[in-house]
Amino acid sequence: MEPKPHKTYAEQLAVLKDRSMLVEDDGAALALLQRAGYYTLSGYSHTFRLKAADGSRSERFREGTTFESIHALWAFDNRLRAATFASLQTVETHLRALIGYSLGAVDPLIHMKPALLSISRTKDYRVWSAKLKAKVEDSREDFVIHHRDNRENVIPVWVAVDVLDWGGLSYLYSFMPLRERETVAAHFDLSAAQLLSWLRSLNTARNVCAHHSRFFNRHYAISPKLTRLGENPALDEIAASKQSTFGMLSLVQHLSSKTQGHNKRLLPAALSSFPLDSGLNFGALGTTEHWRTFQLWR
Repeated sequence: MEPKPHKTYAEQLAVLKDRSMLVEDDGAALALLQRAGYYTLSGYSHTFRLKAADGSRSERFREGTTFESIHALWAFDNRLRAATFASLQTVETHLRALIGYSLGAVDPLIHMKPALLSISRTKDYRVWSAKLKAKVEDSREDFVIHHRDNRENVIPVWVAVDVLDWGGLSYLYSFMPLRERETVAAHFDLSAAQLLSWLRSLNTARNVCAHHSRFFNRHYAISPKLTRLGENPALDEIAASKQSTFGMLSLVQHLSSKTQGHNKRLLPAALSSFPLDSGLNFGALGTTEHWRTFQLWR
């Protein structure tokens, strides 16, 4: 199949107009097409396309759809991603410290001694271990170079955790002996199984933020485990939305509340900037306009 023909920015804007999108300022619209790209912006306009009889989306936009609304949603998503990524970085740093400290107390080289770990699938550990070795070998961090040059490349676990990304850290957490896993989880008022499911769920959300993908109206396949109904009223309030973007944000807000030094106003401020005049409401994020009344968000 031949690819679609290349279109100039002016031609791209003409396509949107032909499909009934209103444009108040052609110059501003062309500048945004050049800055963000047609297909990036199409992810924000998709919801505004009319539905066909079979439920699929047609190419035409519903009446009243404006380019400025698409711009507002794109700008909001940028703010929300930035706030979420900043919050996750704070949590990730704290998690590294907790995991490295807890495992180091058992054995400084426990990550290299599978007999001391709790591994459900040997293959997972082998893959993870190979990736860790590669990261250590490729690292140009001063603390890694110091251990390579002065400590005969003996890397204790509290050093190793600092070269792991979120996914690698999640796997290391899953390999921890149960007692140590529970110790780390208890810091966040969660069980070991709950925290592991949260880390896996948030790995997807973190990747979306890191790669600048559309974030505000996603559905997440991995369902995080919550406490039993009645155990934690704050988590009960988000049970119905736990696989939505708002659900992911609520997980971050909970973890952040247990992380010293986190700016608890960062995510609420970003959420509050949602452009309600865009033609969408907070349902697009998986919640209602009353989200500020939830305990996690007050």
